[in-house]
Formats: sequence, structure tokens, C-alpha cells
Amino acid sequence: METLTVTNEINETIENIYNFAKTNDAIKEDYVEYTKTMGIYNSPEEATKEYYIPYIFERNIPELNKTPLEVFNETQQNEISKSLTNSFTSLFRVKRVLKNGFEVYNVINEKDYTLNVTSRMTEFRGFGVGQFIVARIFNYQNNFYIIELTGHLPESKKEDAMRYAMAKIIHEPYLVYEDNSKKEDEIKANIAKMYDKFLEAFKTDELITINKFADEIIGEFNEYVENGTPLNLDDKIEEPKELKYFESVEFDNDYDNFVEKSLQGFSSHKKPYDVGIIYDKENGLYVVPFYKTLTKILEDNSLETVENAKDCIKYFLNSDKISNSILKRIYAKYPNFLELANKVEETNLSFDEILSKYKKMFLTHRIYSQTAILYSSSVFTSTIDSAIEKEEKAQVDYTNVGRNAPCPCGSGKKFKHCCGK
Repeated sequence: METLTVTNEINETIENIYNFAKTNDAIKEDYVEYTKTMGIYNSPEEATKEYYIPYIFERNIPELNKTPLEVFNETQQNEISKSLTNSFTSLFRVKRVLKNGFEVYNVINEKDYTLNVTSRMTEFRGFGVGQFIVARIFNYQNNFYIIELTGHLPESKKEDAMRYAMAKIIHEPYLVYEDNSKKEDEIKANIAKMYDKFLEAFKTDELITINKFADEIIGEFNEYVENGTPLNLDDKIEEPKELKYFESVEFDNDYDNFVEKSLQGFSSHKKPYDVGIIYDKENGLYVVPFYKTLTKILEDNSLETVENAKDCIKYFLNSDKISNSILKRIYAKYPNFLELANKVEETNLSFDEILSKYKKMFLTHRIYSQTAILYSSSVFTSTIDSAIEKEEKAQVDYTNVGRNAPCPCGSGKKFKHCCGK
């Protein structure tokens, strides 16, 4: 009975936030615009329900730079709405179906959960052990509740599930250690160790080279750390003949191509460009395209001497792959970054306001470098290993292999039961 009361209170609070968004003077115009964009304007209330959770939690109202939930909590916060600010969406594998929920394994942060549902279990009919579910959950009074279910996959679609998990990590890297302090401690310890090694190896915390050599430098550094192999960088520290900024789809490593791009590396990019290899003591290793190009713009204090200078500054402001710590490093060395950023964006913001506007995710969550996070993620390492294995199998010569012969890939299975399928 007590659990039923709590779930009713949770549902009531979420509905109150939704109604608040529809009627609040600061939000209602944005809500109308959202419903028109989603094609649900003037739709029956029942038809809009699947959209209002994303609106409440994910919609950033441009004029306020806040979500509807944040605005609600500024005016009429309660215990549940305050707890909802810590909700997160992740991929879970079902371990056991309970009377009012599930025992699951969070594939992304590698932790077990017991999840209570806030709707009838009949809505989850057909969900079984081994399946994957995508759910938004939150912790209230030391119990976790599902407040949104956005998808599920059968166990046979594990590869697709892992790719989805990779996409979540790329867009929301903090999910790897969200609600898992042990995993975060592991990441921080590794960052501290590698920072000392980086200084030992390079005598500086930042290098400039071109994309052609970035992978080799990082690879040699990894060999230096793991095996003590001497560094040989004499022919790998090189800057492009001309510093200029350009847009490239090759930087767009999203859901469909991240694994492939990770295997290809920076050297696969067609045009040469400068790369900053930077080790931040607190946040880890960053590989920053056009870092030298930006510093050249700032050293000249001009938007005219470097081709596409304005677009370069916009890239550093708007790219979610450029962290707040990189902007802080740039601003500390080149205070005129603020003046030029305001000139390009036609604003008059302080540096803190710049961070708040363009790097909000990094301020609301402690986010380490993508490299530090990915290499502490089992999802990433297992997915990359699987991709490498497939690539190696594709290069094996299967000509004239008998169906009952051992498979040349080395699996130990008969060819007909392995690569010969």
C-alpha cells in the first residue's frame, strides 16, 4: 500500500510539472512551439503523454537556458521534484522480473538496480530475463523508480543494444559513473597516474601536431606507459603549413559511425589540420582539433588573419566535444578570447556566462575527458574489441576451407558453425 501511495505521488508531481509548463508565463510559449514542432499541437491529452517527459527533463528553454523542471523547482519545489533533478536515462539488462518492477544490470555504469514501476506491470507484459530496456529512472527515498520507458530489445539484439549504449556514452559521458562512485574513483586515479606519465614523457602538458600523427603519438605514449618503450617523436611533431578552420563531417562521430571512426583514427581524415594533444590534470587527455588555429587567432587578436576565424570560435563555443576545462585553459592564456567570442556571437557576456550558456552540461555534471571515460567503460572496450575481431576475420582467406575443417579465424569451432554460416 505504501509503495502504491509513493508511485501515485510521483505521477501526480510529474503531471503537476507538465501542467505548470503549459500555463507558466515564462514557459507556455515555448511549450506551444514544442508541440507544433513535434506535430502534437491541439492533439488530445492522451496522445501527448509520451512527449511530456522528454519536454520536462530535456527541453532547454533558450531564453532561460533552463529546463521546465528547473523553472518549476525555482517556484514550487517539493521533495519529489527535487529528487527528479537527479534522474537519468540508461540501458538496462533485465535479470529478474518482480511483482512491481525489475532487477536489472545497468550496462553503462556497470551496476545492479532494483527498479520499481510507476505504472501497471501489465504495461510491461512480454518483458523477460535477458532483454534490454531503455528507461529514465530516479532515486527517491533510497528506492529507484522507472518514470519513462523509451524502448526495449530482445537478447538476440545485443549488438544493437551495445551500439545504443555507446551513443549514450558519447552524448552523456557522465552516465558511465553516474550513481557509481567506485567507477568515478577508478577514472580519477587513472587520470592522476597518466598525467604524471605524460609530463614525464613530454615535459609539458600540451603538444601541437597534425592529425596525421595524432594517433601515433597517443599510441607511443600508451606503449611508454605500459611497457616503458622509449618515445620516438622526432618526425611526428609537425604543424600544418597553413592554419585555417574548416567544417568536416569526419568530426561527427555519432550513433551510426562512432565505432568505425574510432578504429580509423584521426589520420583517416582527408584534410590536414592541427591538433592539440592536451593532458588536463583534473579531467584527463583531450585531443582538440584546430587548437593551434584558435590560439593563432587569439595571438593576432584578429578575425581577419586566419581563414574562417569566426567559424573556428563558434566551433569551440558550440561543440559538445570541447569541454569547459579547455575553454578555461584558453581564457587563462588568452583573456582576449572573451572579447572575440562576444564579437562573433554579438553578445556581451562574462566568461562565467559564456560557460553557462555554451557548456551547461559540463557545469551540471562533472565530466572527465572522453578518452578517460571511454577506456574505463566495459561497453566501449568490448564493442571495440568485437569490431577489431570482425575486421580481422574479414581479412582471413577462407578459400578452399572445408565445411567441417577448423575455422581459420581461430575460434576453435568448425568452419560451418562459425565464419562459414
